[in-house]
Amino acid sequence: MALSDLDVQRQAHSWIQRHGDDAVAKAREMVEEMRRKGDHDGADLWLRVIVALGTLGEPPTKSHH
Repeated sequence: MALSDLDVQRQAHSWIQRHGDDAVAKAREMVEEMRRKGDHDGADLWLRVIVALGTLGEPPTKSHH
């Protein structure tokens, strides 16, 4: 079962709390570990977490309503 975007965001937030400034590097290690195990879905999930980690510190975009 694939995780929703919200679940990925939650995982990213938790990962930052656990690893701080090393969160992205640790997530990259997880990608490599999943690939070594042949778990491509797991690797893809960790790639999604890395993207989420990159967006957590960014200010929200303005809405043009």
